[in-house]
Amino acid sequence: MTKLTPKLLSLLKKQFPKFLALYPGVLNRLACDPLAQQKLLAQIVKINSLISHPRTRLSFLRSYLRIYNAKINRDGRHGSVVMEITKRCNQQCPHCYSQAQRNKSMSAKTIQQIIKLVRHNYKHIFITGGEPTLDKRVLAIAKANPDIIFFMFTNGGPINQVYAKKLSAVGNLVPVLSIDGSSQKQHDYFKGQGSYRQVKQAIKILNAARIPWGYLSMVTNINARVVLSKKFVSTMKRKGAILGRYLEYIPVGQCAAKKLVPSAKTYYLMEKRKRQIIQDSEIYMQETLQNKCLGLIFFDVDGNIKCCPFFHYAKHNIGQGNIEKLIKDSTKDWAQAKYSGECPVYSNQQGLKAHLLKRQWKPTISFNQANSITPQLAKVMSDNYHSFLKIKAARGL
Repeated sequence: MTKLTPKLLSLLKKQFPKFLALYPGVLNRLACDPLAQQKLLAQIVKINSLISHPRTRLSFLRSYLRIYNAKINRDGRHGSVVMEITKRCNQQCPHCYSQAQRNKSMSAKTIQQIIKLVRHNYKHIFITGGEPTLDKRVLAIAKANPDIIFFMFTNGGPINQVYAKKLSAVGNLVPVLSIDGSSQKQHDYFKGQGSYRQVKQAIKILNAARIPWGYLSMVTNINARVVLSKKFVSTMKRKGAILGRYLEYIPVGQCAAKKLVPSAKTYYLMEKRKRQIIQDSEIYMQETLQNKCLGLIFFDVDGNIKCCPFFHYAKHNIGQGNIEKLIKDSTKDWAQAKYSGECPVYSNQQGLKAHLLKRQWKPTISFNQANSITPQLAKVMSDNYHSFLKIKAARGL
């Protein structure tokens, strides 16, 4: 038997009786690594405080041991990848960046390539769409990979008791519900009539099944003070959320509105509150702050390697060869763009586009009114963002 600390060994035997048989090699390594044992103990305590579902507890522990065994040290947004599994959706949100290619789904081969890459290089996978719950493969993917935690962005509409039962059976698929307001009127303004009722019902069903969930809020000028407030965060946590995320509004499509684009003050509020939420542990939120965006690894439905879900250009496709080298080349190009602040899409879209086109990046979709940002709105974004940088310089963050 490995010489684990009595406290750790007791926890593993009591709460995860099959664990010792599942990971004998890793346990031997842990026996010689006191620091890792302390971290594992902290993880178990954290998991137990956030999650009551036994299968999900085991899934998070399995994931931690895979990460430890593979020596994965990436943190923040660089510790995960995003996989756009389908473009199908049950809603028609006017602001959605994913309006193009509505009937497309990611190929099985591409999915397996991504999972193989993640297993040895990244901590988690975020699944997006479209609406991922409409793709039946999501549950099968999670079941086949019990040592990877999948976070699934969803509007909550398709989550009923039958689907919750399936989520409960796999344990490693965590829904992240899109919630853009604290009232029906505000949420439905963005998501469509009846959507607030649907997401409330999804929360009720998930809680009844003890399935952990998180929330994602889009930040605009008209809802920022609500969704970023301490009251909203505490309400989400009280309702059962274990994590939160925020995403600034991107004015895509025919219904894109100037009034929704975050002003300088709104952008400052968002960045300030995100930092406060993390520092004060109001709810778990991944640290994503960077001096300059180094690119989020986003695999679109066609397998293109993108550095931002809102910027529809790519240099490489996952089918071209060595994925790690292709990612490295893409992020190198992205990081060399010249702009002010952290976000190139807000700061200087046209400059970013010109920079990447010179490096053989190409459009991943056919642009039209439904899926592009007009030059006029791009200028509004840039003007507001540079005013935000002035506020940030004067006030700090």
